[in-house]
Amino acid sequence: MPSKRGVAITSGRIVTGLVGIGIAAVTIAAAGQLTLPTVEIAPRDIRVTPVAGDQSLVCPGPLLALAQDATAATAAGSFGPASVDFGAKGVTPTTRDLGAPDNTSGAADGGPAVITVPGATDGSATPVSGAQSQIAAEADVAGLAAATCTPASAESWLVGGSSDIGRTTLILLGNPSAVDANVTLEVFGAAGRIDAPGAAGIVVASGTQRVVALTGLAPNEPTPVVRVTSEGGQVAAALQQSTVRVLTPGGVEVQGPTAAPATDLVVPGLVVSAPAAPGASSDIASVDDRATALRLFAPGAEAADVVITATRENSKDEPIVVDATIQPGVPGEIALAGLPAGEFSLEITSTEPVVAAARSNSRSGALEDFAWFGAAPVLDDAAAFTVPTGPGQKLHVFNPTGSEAAVTLTDADGTKTEAKVAAGAGATIGVAAGQSYVLEGADGLHASISLAAPGRLTSSPVVPPNPLAAPISVYPR
Repeated sequence: MPSKRGVAITSGRIVTGLVGIGIAAVTIAAAGQLTLPTVEIAPRDIRVTPVAGDQSLVCPGPLLALAQDATAATAAGSFGPASVDFGAKGVTPTTRDLGAPDNTSGAADGGPAVITVPGATDGSATPVSGAQSQIAAEADVAGLAAATCTPASAESWLVGGSSDIGRTTLILLGNPSAVDANVTLEVFGAAGRIDAPGAAGIVVASGTQRVVALTGLAPNEPTPVVRVTSEGGQVAAALQQSTVRVLTPGGVEVQGPTAAPATDLVVPGLVVSAPAAPGASSDIASVDDRATALRLFAPGAEAADVVITATRENSKDEPIVVDATIQPGVPGEIALAGLPAGEFSLEITSTEPVVAAARSNSRSGALEDFAWFGAAPVLDDAAAFTVPTGPGQKLHVFNPTGSEAAVTLTDADGTKTEAKVAAGAGATIGVAAGQSYVLEGADGLHASISLAAPGRLTSSPVVPPNPLAAPISVYPR
C-alpha cells in the first residue's frame, strides 16, 4: 500500500499537470483572437525574351484534280501554278517549295510555297504575310480559290468540304519543319466521329506535303468537320473542295483552319451574292449547298445553344438574329435564309465551345462558284496580311467590343489609311490586289479578305502574328 506522502506527491503532480494544460489552452485560445503580423513574398519571376527564330508561312499550293494522270486514276494532279504574293516589314522573305509526292504534276507546277523571314534582333515578331490565288477552268474544277499562307501548328480545325455525290474534298498537309510529322485526322459527320482506317499514323516527311482524299475516310458525307493533330513536326492544314453538278463545274475553294473551339466566334466579311429563294427556312438540316449557310460543330459532350447575329457592314440596319441548338459531336448546318444580298459579319455566341464556317454561292450565266468564310481569330494590336490576286478585293473588319476602334492600314510604301469601326459593327476598307499591309489598332477585332465578281467568289482570314518570339515569365524554384 502506497504511503500518504506518496499519494500526496502524485496528486500534486496531477494537479500541476492539469493546471499547465489549462494555461496552455487559454494561451492558445487567446493567441487565436490576436491579429498576427503577416509576411507576404511575391514569387520571383524573370522576364525572358527568347531569341526569335525564323518565321515560316505555308501556302496550300496549286489546285488539284483527281485522275489527271490516266495511269493513276485515284491520284491528284495540278493543272497550273498558283499565284503567290507575300511581303514583310523591313526584310526580304526567302521562299522555297515543299516537295509534293502526292501531286503527279508537282514537278511542272511547283509545290506549296514556304515563306520565311529571320527573327528580329529585339525578340519581336517580324510582320510577314502571304496569300495565294488561282482561277481554274477545267472540266471538273472551275472557279476562283484563294487562301492565306499560315504557320504550321500541332492542332487545326477544318470546317467545310463535302464528299457527297459530285463533291471532291482533299485534305492538304504541309510540313515545313526539319522533322517528320505523324498526323491524325479525326473526321466527324452525321453519325458522329467516323472511325476511318488510315486516318491515324499519316507520316508527312520533313519538307513535303501529303494529300488525303476525304472520300477515302468518309464517303458520302455532306457536312464533315476535320480535326488535325500532329506529333513531331507541325503541319499547315487546308481543305480543297470542288463541286460538279451533273456535268457542270459548280466552283472550287481552298480554305485554311478556322478559329479554335470557343463560346464566342466571329465570321467577318460573309458575302451574300443573292437573297435566298422565297419560302426558304433556317432550320437545321442537310441544306442545299447553293444556299447561304453556317456549319457548326460542338466537340464537347453537351449540346450547344447558339445565337447567331448577322450584322450588315457599313449599315445601320438592325441585325438579323437566328437561334439554334447543335447536338454534341455531330456537325449541323443552318441555312441563313433571312440574309439579303450584301456583306455581313456573323457573331456566334454559344453555351458550349464550337467551331464554325459559313458558305456562300455566286452565279452569273454559265459561271458558278462558292466560298467558305471561316471563323477568324481575334487580332492583336497589329496584324500583317497580303491581299490575294483577284477581282473585287475588300478588307472586312468587325468590332465586337463595346467601344469604337480607330484602325490604321499601312501599305508597303508607307502610305497610311485611317478608318473607324463602330462598336458592334463591321466596315469594309479598300485594298489593292497582290499588296501587303499592316493593320494597326486592331486589338480585339476580327478581319478577312474577300474577292468577289459575278460567278467568282473566295475568302481568306487575317491572322495574328506568330507568337513564338513573345516574352515569357520564368519562375525559378
